[in-house]
Amino acid sequence: MPRQPVVHFRLKPEDQNGFSVIYLQFVYHKRRLFFSFGQTIRPIDWNDKKQRVKNKQTTTADGKFALNDLLDNLERICLKTYSEMMKEGIPEPEVLKEVMKKFINKNHEIEEEYKVSKPTLFSLTERFIKGEIKFRGRNKSASSLKNYHAVTKHLKEYQQYSKKSLDFEDIDLNFFYAYTSFLEKKGLGVNTIAKDISIIKVFMGEAVDLGYTNNMFFRHKKFSYSEQETEQIYLTEAELDIIYKAEIPNKKLDRVRDLFLVGAWTGLRYSDFSNIRPENIVKMDDVYCIKMLTKKSRELVIIPCNPVILEIFKKYKDNGNMLPRAISNQNFNDYIKEVCNLACLTEKGRLSTRPEVPLANLVSSHTARRSFATNHYLQGFPTIDLMKITGHKSERSFLKYIRVSKLDTARRFNEHIKQNWKNKIL
Repeated sequence: MPRQPVVHFRLKPEDQNGFSVIYLQFVYHKRRLFFSFGQTIRPIDWNDKKQRVKNKQTTTADGKFALNDLLDNLERICLKTYSEMMKEGIPEPEVLKEVMKKFINKNHEIEEEYKVSKPTLFSLTERFIKGEIKFRGRNKSASSLKNYHAVTKHLKEYQQYSKKSLDFEDIDLNFFYAYTSFLEKKGLGVNTIAKDISIIKVFMGEAVDLGYTNNMFFRHKKFSYSEQETEQIYLTEAELDIIYKAEIPNKKLDRVRDLFLVGAWTGLRYSDFSNIRPENIVKMDDVYCIKMLTKKSRELVIIPCNPVILEIFKKYKDNGNMLPRAISNQNFNDYIKEVCNLACLTEKGRLSTRPEVPLANLVSSHTARRSFATNHYLQGFPTIDLMKITGHKSERSFLKYIRVSKLDTARRFNEHIKQNWKNKIL
């Protein structure tokens, strides 16, 4: 006796935002049924063996049902319909598909296949996650899409915890108090919660603009969660010079050192200075410059190369971009700490929150960019011009970014006093 045909759920190839469409596959009597039903998932969240979502709490795009429940129901309906229709002959795939469509649509009249008749909070957040919602026509960065996904996950977890459905009209001060309390109990940090709230306000602002809601409670002054200033280190130019002159016998670490110095003397993010191409190195007015469109902010920057970078160009002249080969950011962060230890950057007490940690162990790829901004700011280079290189949109955000300690401020003030009195005496 032939075996009963089996329903399979497969994933289509990932789109540019890392999501795959889930589709139902049913092969029977030399016929093939492929049925997509408007749900997507990140492949990393999918169990290929069980053909279900790993996290049972994951909901459908509209946030109303558990996604695995939907898959179970579609499998049941497909097999049941097939068995019943086999009594009259082998059913065609389109007939089975039509039955499942009716189940998905719940008998609602819709203008096009799988279109949600009424937008919901979670259908909107899914549009954010997929990159459909842009900023002035520009694509959102990968990190922004990741943040949207994280906040959506938190909102769905809160919805399950509170046992209440969540939609646009529910975002008010009562929600704010309960939601932030929920995140605090989960053990999330202050700045993570603050980011959650700011992104929820972005979601709601878009919903208002799209005409999905008139709820404006999210703009109440109390609907705000203050960030906590975090301690971050930067390396002085003298410390960068120590790294530059250090003996690094390991070739791999030597390349990491050189790449770090490129970041520290250009102010570029790791995603940019690790991806400099030959065409990004140009000569302008007899000066070598790095000219590129930054990956995150899509801003054009033109940065003259200082003598350290020119020496690195000579060292790697046989490479197409005259720079060492890049590695993953994670490996880079591990290796640069080894480099700084070899350079004897072992000072302790640089961070008041972790005074026992040596300076070398606090350095990461982002320290390069932060060092560039802070050093040039302390030297009096115009803030507005610095912002054109770092890509900061406001002076306020830039000043929060640089790492000027109270000791740095005291030293600068002392130099100001000395210069002022010198001028008076003269």
